[in-house]
Amino acid sequence: MTPIFRRSRLILFLLFFGLMTLTQARAQTVVLSSEADSVTVGDVISLNLKIQLNQTADELLFPDSSSFPEDLTFLDLQRFQLTDFADSLRYRVQYFAKQDVYIPAFPIGVVSGSDTTTLYSNSLTIPFKTVLPSADAALKPIKPILPFDGFPWAIALIVLVLIAAAAWAYYTFTKKEEPVQVQKVVKTIPFASPVDQLEQTLVALKDDYNLSQTKDFKYFYSTVSDSIRRYFEDLYDIPALESTSREVLRYLDAFGVDHEMIQSTRKVLNRADMVKFAKYTPTLDSAWECYGDAIDFLNRAKLIDASRVARKKVEYDSQWETVEDEKSTVEEVETNVEAN
Repeated sequence: MTPIFRRSRLILFLLFFGLMTLTQARAQTVVLSSEADSVTVGDVISLNLKIQLNQTADELLFPDSSSFPEDLTFLDLQRFQLTDFADSLRYRVQYFAKQDVYIPAFPIGVVSGSDTTTLYSNSLTIPFKTVLPSADAALKPIKPILPFDGFPWAIALIVLVLIAAAAWAYYTFTKKEEPVQVQKVVKTIPFASPVDQLEQTLVALKDDYNLSQTKDFKYFYSTVSDSIRRYFEDLYDIPALESTSREVLRYLDAFGVDHEMIQSTRKVLNRADMVKFAKYTPTLDSAWECYGDAIDFLNRAKLIDASRVARKKVEYDSQWETVEDEKSTVEEVETNVEAN
């Protein structure tokens, strides 16, 4: 074997080994991309995750809904397995915030036998697109501003006449009169259970409101979501009616509310926010699905909050007993004064 032949074999072997190494290095990729170039409140976003492997794997461990930031609500997942070396997933999420969306790198577990290798995708930022008008838009007066030359005597005279008329009316109609004793009547208002109020609202909405005819989805969703907000405000003393949906859910976590009740509340508030703020037009079926979530909440509340409602009733009744005692004391004092 000549030196030239041996050198040629060595060069071919090195070239073959380099090409195989480069092919394996290039094949291990995970790419995360979005079909949307910007987002607004209530948008549904499709995220694509593409995996390219250099060898077959026994199992791929994909990220679940907990891997997404708080601003994104997980909806569903589709998988498209292309070959033994390539896989693809499509996540559908819904956006509820007012700032840019940042999605950190997703970890992908590749299981081969007893070994598990973790690959990471790229991170992704989707800019937020506001639908509000520009803040620096110029405001134009409805009518031209008229200049006033000299002192406005006519206006001054009108003001003086009005002041004189107000003074005359005050001294005429505020003469001293003998005070009239009015008997104080305290009417006891019976305790209204928040659970019963919630049930009455939902039953009335179903029986008395014809949604298929009016197609007023905004009123329907607002009534359902506000009835649950009012329940938490009356029973848990949470300022739910004047809080955003995200703030309400944080209150519920802080108060240790039942997990199933929180999940039903989250579904109802998210659906209502889409209709009220994102100009989303639902179908009749989706509207009654939202109503069904509220009924699930009601049934769970009857079971979980029975003792809390009983304590609330005791507190309410004790307050009215205090008012009745104060009324009796005032009447006894007035009776003694009249007798003397």
